[in-house]
Amino acid sequence: MEAKWSFPSSNGGEKRGLNDSGIETFNDNPIKSLAREICQNSLDAVISGQRAIVEFNTFTLDKTDFPDVYGFTEILGKCLDYSKNNVNHKTPLFFETALNRINKDKIKMLRISDFNTTGLKGNDWDNLVNSSGSSEKEEGKGGSFGIGKNAPFACSEFRTVFYSTLDLDGNQKSKGVSKLISYKLDDNADGSENVSQGTGYYGVVTPYNINHLENMLNLDKSFSRTSSGTDIFVSALKIISEEEFKSNIIAEVLDGYLIAIWNGKLEIKVNGHIINKETLSNVIQEYKKSLNDHTVMCFELLIDNTTIWQKIPVYISNTLPLGDINFGFKLRYDGSNKVSMIRSSGMKILDKGGLCPSLRFVGMAIVEGDALNTFLRGLENPSHNKWEPQRSSDPSAARNLLKDMYNSLTDKLNEEASNAFDDQIDIEGAGDYLPDEIEDENNKNLDNVKKEESLNKIIDVEVKVIQKPRSVAHLETDEIGVDIETAIEAEGEPTEGTNYDGFEHQGSKPHGTGERDFDDVGMLDSDEFRGEELITVKAKDIRIFCINKKEQLYRLIFTPTINSSKGYIAITKLAEQNEKMPAEIIYVKNPDLEFTKNKIGYFEFKDDQPCKVDIKIAGEEYSTMEVKLYAYKG
Repeated sequence: MEAKWSFPSSNGGEKRGLNDSGIETFNDNPIKSLAREICQNSLDAVISGQRAIVEFNTFTLDKTDFPDVYGFTEILGKCLDYSKNNVNHKTPLFFETALNRINKDKIKMLRISDFNTTGLKGNDWDNLVNSSGSSEKEEGKGGSFGIGKNAPFACSEFRTVFYSTLDLDGNQKSKGVSKLISYKLDDNADGSENVSQGTGYYGVVTPYNINHLENMLNLDKSFSRTSSGTDIFVSALKIISEEEFKSNIIAEVLDGYLIAIWNGKLEIKVNGHIINKETLSNVIQEYKKSLNDHTVMCFELLIDNTTIWQKIPVYISNTLPLGDINFGFKLRYDGSNKVSMIRSSGMKILDKGGLCPSLRFVGMAIVEGDALNTFLRGLENPSHNKWEPQRSSDPSAARNLLKDMYNSLTDKLNEEASNAFDDQIDIEGAGDYLPDEIEDENNKNLDNVKKEESLNKIIDVEVKVIQKPRSVAHLETDEIGVDIETAIEAEGEPTEGTNYDGFEHQGSKPHGTGERDFDDVGMLDSDEFRGEELITVKAKDIRIFCINKKEQLYRLIFTPTINSSKGYIAITKLAEQNEKMPAEIIYVKNPDLEFTKNKIGYFEFKDDQPCKVDIKIAGEEYSTMEVKLYAYKG
C-alpha cells in the first residue's frame, strides 16, 4: 500500500494546540539542544567496544521529493483554516510560514545519522516514534524522561521529522511524525464535529493503524546506509547560516561531551568536519572564539600531565558506598572556579560553582560506578542540566549526598591550595603579572639598587590600613548564569558571587554636613526626601551575574533586612587596594525604577524578601563590585 500522511481522529477527545510543552522546552536554543540530545541517544545505543559516530549534514530537498508533499500541504492548509479564529495569532502565523516554505521549489533539510550503534527495534522504536513522554532505557543510560526526542521538532519549521533505522538483524523501518494542531475532519455520521489529533504520521494507513514502512528513507541523495544505525531527517530546518550551524553544533558537543570525545567514545561529523580524539586539539584551536572559556580550560586540564586526579568515594546515608568521583583539577590565576560534573557516559550535567571562592581553579568530576550514576540520574531534571534532590523518593538523603559530594571536592581544593602555598608553588600564569628579579648585567643601573648591607636596617615603616569591602558581589566573568529565584533549591544555581552579611550603618550623616562618600548621599540631586533620615541597610544574598552575554545585561539580586518604601542601591567598582569608582549605569530594565549615575531606586524593601533588577553597566571589563543598600526612615 502507498504511504501517506494521516492525522487520526480525536474521537471526541481533547483538541491540541500549537503550544507543545515538550517542544517548547528546547525552543530557547534548538540547534544546541538538538546536539546535546542526539549525542546522548547515540551513546546509549552504541555497540559495546565501539566508538559512537554521529553525523550532522544539511542538504536541500526538491519539493517533489518530500514524502506525500501534496497531502501534507493540504493538511497545513486545513490547520490554517481551523486556527484563523484563534485568539493566539502565533498559530495562524506558524501555518502561513509553513505553507510559504513548502510551496518553494527547495526545502532545507538536516540529516542526523549515527554509526556503530544497534539501530532501533521493538520498544526502542515505539518509544521514539509512537510514544510521548516515555523512556525505557537501561540503568546508567542517558535519557530518562522521553522528552529529548522533541528537540528535532523544535528545529523544524514544519514541526515534522522522519525516522529510518536499520537494526543488527537487518530489519528496516521508516516513519514520519508531525506535531501540529487538531483540525477539522469530515463530520461524524451523526453530524457532530470531528477533529483530528494534534500528532500525525507518514506511513502505511490501514483501517486500524498507521504502520511504518519496511524500507529506508533515502531523502539525502548523497547518503546511503549500509550498516546498523538510525537516521533522523529534520524537515524545513529553521533558517541559520551554514557557519553558524556548524559552530553551534561544535560548541555544544565540546561543552557537553568533551570527556566522551577525549576518551574515544564519541566522534562527530558536521557537514564533513570531523571532531574526534585525534582532531580535538585542532578543533579547539579553530573554534576557540565560539567556545565557552570553561570548555577550553577543561581541555587544557585534560592534556596537562601535571593535572591532579583523585578518586573520592561517595556514600549514601554515610554508610552505603555507591561509587566514586574521579576529580581532576588545577589551580590557575584565570580559572573559572567551576567543576564540570560529568556522567560515566561522558555527558556533562552541570558546571558547579561556589565550591571554593578563595581559589582560582578549574576542575572536572567524573561519576564512576553504576549505582551512583543510576542514583544521580534519578535526580536529573528533563533538560539533564541539574540535579534536584526533590526528585528522589528520599529528598533528604539525596540532598545530603550532594552536599557531602560537593564538600569533598571543596576539601580536596583547600588541601591542594594549602600545599601549594606552603611549598610556594607558582600558580600557572601568575608569573606573567609579577616583576622580574633585578638583573645585575655589567653593573648597569646600580645607582637605582640599594646595597645589600642596607637591607639589614629598618629605614622606614609605613602602615596602611585597608578596609575589607562589605556587601561585595563579584562580577568577574561573562558566563551566562541562571536566575537564583528558580534555582535556589536545586543544582545549577549561579556560580559567581557569594553570600555576605552586609554591614550596619555607623550613624547617619545629615545632608549638607561633614565628609561623605560619593555614594553615601541621596539618590537624586533634588534630595526629595529632605529631612528624613537616610541609613545604610544590612544585606544578604547579594549576587550579580551575566544573563545575556551579547547584550552585556546583568542581573542583581539582593535581600534587604528591613522594611522601607523608599530604598535604593549604589554600585561601585573596586580596584586594587580597594579604591572605589562609581559604576556607570546605562540601562535598567524595570520601568518603575529610576537610575542616575551609579544609583538605582526606589525599591520597596521588605525584610528577608529578595529584590531583583536587570541592568547594563558601562565598560567591557569585568571587575569586583560593591553594592550598598540605603533606605529613608520616616
